[in-house]
Amino acid sequence: MSQTPDTDHIIQLINNLDDVNSDKREAAAVEILEIGEPALDSLIAALNAPSWRVRYYAAWALGQIGHARAVEPLIHALLHDENTTVQDWAASALGEIGDVRAVEPLIAALQNPASGVRRNSALALGYMREARAVDPLLLLLKDSDPLVRSSAASALGRIGEPRAIEALLAALADEDDWARGSVASALGALGATRAAEALIKLLDQDGQWSRYNAAWALGQLGDKRAVAALIRASEAKDAFLKRRATEALARLGY
Repeated sequence: MSQTPDTDHIIQLINNLDDVNSDKREAAAVEILEIGEPALDSLIAALNAPSWRVRYYAAWALGQIGHARAVEPLIHALLHDENTTVQDWAASALGEIGDVRAVEPLIAALQNPASGVRRNSALALGYMREARAVDPLLLLLKDSDPLVRSSAASALGRIGEPRAIEALLAALADEDDWARGSVASALGALGATRAAEALIKLLDQDGQWSRYNAAWALGQLGDKRAVAALIRASEAKDAFLKRRATEALARLGY
């Protein structure tokens, strides 16, 4: 039976997270995850390390371990760490853990000046399927960063609140292909039958990601008006679009 590594070894691994050698950093991170919960106290302490890289790896590892005792330290990192990469990963970790204590801090972080923090906070709230986040997420559909808009749409689709449909329908006109695709997917997840005509039009427009997700969404909605457009898409040269359209047609009985 293997013994749990001692604290000194765990601390050495955490110190290795700041090594100049990326392979050594990755190996240390993997070993820390293998240790799991016995590394918890040392990882929480590492959220206050001088190196931002150590703090970032610590936040990531704490999210993977998923222990509730990490929630308050991660909230502090989300709201107060001076490095936005650390804040990004603290948001993601809180989403992984899914503790309700993180909801209000994550909603507050949707206003963070750093787009990465807004993006990961939105995704975290979506993973938590937190209805309190719906109104703040709706505001993010007009964010200046297309990846933030995309993340907000994805989160709204996961949360499944029908009152998001109207704003998502408007967001189908987003100028960014990635954001449009996430909006289309969200409308499919929400079962927004009112979106069928707009999604059919989207299927015939430019933009790979938006076309892929429009095909998927139309399959979810089950609207037979989409059949002709899906047949055209199923004959496309793009193999992924062809597959998405074929799967959607199968759901429609074709």
